[in-house]
Amino acid sequence: MGTRSRWIAGLLFVSVIGVPVPGGAESDEAVIGEVLEILRDRGIVDEGRYRELIAKNERYEATQGSLLDRIELSGDFRGRLENFWFDEDALGGERDNRHRGRYRLRIQGKARVNDHVTAVFRLASGQGLSRSTNTSFGDTDDFQPDNLFLDRAYIELRAPLEQDVRFRVGRMANPLRWKQGTDYLLWDPDINPEGVSVQWRGESVGMELESTAAYFILDEDSSAQDAHVFALQGAFKKVVSETLSFGGRATWYAFGSLGSDGNDADLVPDAFQRGAAFGNLAPADRPGDGIDVIELAAWVRCACWEDWPVLLFGHVAQNLSASDRVTGREEDLGFLVAVEVGDKRRHGKLGVGYYRLEADYFPALTIDSDITDFRTNRKGFTAYGAREILRNTDLRFSFFVGDEVRADALHALSVAGSDRMRLRTDIVVSF
Repeated sequence: MGTRSRWIAGLLFVSVIGVPVPGGAESDEAVIGEVLEILRDRGIVDEGRYRELIAKNERYEATQGSLLDRIELSGDFRGRLENFWFDEDALGGERDNRHRGRYRLRIQGKARVNDHVTAVFRLASGQGLSRSTNTSFGDTDDFQPDNLFLDRAYIELRAPLEQDVRFRVGRMANPLRWKQGTDYLLWDPDINPEGVSVQWRGESVGMELESTAAYFILDEDSSAQDAHVFALQGAFKKVVSETLSFGGRATWYAFGSLGSDGNDADLVPDAFQRGAAFGNLAPADRPGDGIDVIELAAWVRCACWEDWPVLLFGHVAQNLSASDRVTGREEDLGFLVAVEVGDKRRHGKLGVGYYRLEADYFPALTIDSDITDFRTNRKGFTAYGAREILRNTDLRFSFFVGDEVRADALHALSVAGSDRMRLRTDIVVSF
């Protein structure tokens, strides 16, 4: 090949690789392939050089290609029929029964930037002023469009170590919840907290171990310290045999700067005031501006009957900073116990449980909205079930019967509407 031919071939190849071609990555690849074939057919490059250039282009695409072409997309859609039946509460109030249809749409993208960094985002339907990702039929007047919000946005960095260490920053999936039963004692599943977390996983003494540290911001305040929570969690899992396993966790939560910032002109209620509107006791009766909570949880799974595995689990949380100056007692305890039987992919899964949530066991701002309508000072029973009726298509139901733990003027905000039954019937499609 002459010098001139080499220059022509080089310029053609560089220009094709370096200049974007309308139509996307597939069009780029097609044009590059055609140009290389022309160079070969005209004798500007021989067969060996042609194959070398093809391989060089493939390596370029593998290392420099657009990440957008490698984003993994997933999502789910849920349709829901929800029914409420109210009875007269302890304060003499009575509400009309209620029925509504709802839907939820979530779309997630995950891009593996390199061997150590992953970027994640998720869009979800919702009502804007509430953390719920549900949209009720008729939320907007006269069929106006519904909203779509940024539900998650974070990066995950995996340490270049032999052990599994992951650091996350942004609005992330809650690293403090697990999938051993319905984990709703402290956190609503729709909450994706904002902040940073570090998680380690490993094995020792025949057990799977996990530890998590997290720092999340509840309320950013330009004139005072931000309301926040710091959490430390340790968990383990022990597999005894093919049919028996068990595990547990312990978590310490330290909430801080929940009280007033002293700015009387600030019209936004502080975290204590927001919690008092949903069952926590009045903020004026609290010592300090923070609380400490300890939570313990445990589970046992037995698959002695192949078609009917059994999962028994329980959670208990205690507010170590609760005060007794309001009611003469520290209303600081919350717990739930439940049992699940079956598998949704076989004959179906059924679960029953009991919960009791005293007024100050945890900030009402974070607890499950479906179980207790964000409110503490509640107790009751729950039953739920699920069945995979088609591939990636589940039929589910949840039934809750509840009322107040204590009924008096000091608990009036959480007593109203507490004596009620709630039934949710869902069809969920994952894609």
